[in-house]
Amino acid sequence: MATLHDSRLIESMRGLKDTRRLIYCALLIALQTALNSLAAIPLGSTIRITFGYLAVAVNAVLLGPFPAMAGAVVADLLGCIIRPMGPFFPGFTLSAGLGGLIYGLAFYRRNVNIWRVLAAKLVIDVCINIVLNTLWLKILYGNAFFALLPSRLIKNLIQYPIDVLLLLPVVRWCGAIRPKLRL
Repeated sequence: MATLHDSRLIESMRGLKDTRRLIYCALLIALQTALNSLAAIPLGSTIRITFGYLAVAVNAVLLGPFPAMAGAVVADLLGCIIRPMGPFFPGFTLSAGLGGLIYGLAFYRRNVNIWRVLAAKLVIDVCINIVLNTLWLKILYGNAFFALLPSRLIKNLIQYPIDVLLLLPVVRWCGAIRPKLRL
């Protein structure tokens, strides 16, 4: 597991000062915002299927955990401004940032295999999508946590294998082109 003094993390933090990396991050923020806002499939009042996680994962592979976290936060805030799906709640922004951080820790400058993708997506789905986001919905709307949980659990169970099948080739391809981009 990565530590704070890990050279990959330090490089990722320093990368936020590099103009070239900031441009890539900005493009990926725009892509994530578009995928989350325009390519969203609503499945009720509290459940949506989105594909913005792919842009977050690309950001994580190319630029590291801190740009992926910052990019996910900015994209979430932009999404709230451009196309709000309800009232703004900072908990969802925190969840977005944590997702970027987890992808970055799992994928940045690492050999990405199916097990790493399965593990990263499982941690994000269980800890963030199911637990944290359900807690945020409970706080925001006053619904009972355990009343919201079954539908969110089923949605994530169904979407998990689809997300992994989409994520694996994307992160492998990004890992392969990263040296050519000189990042």
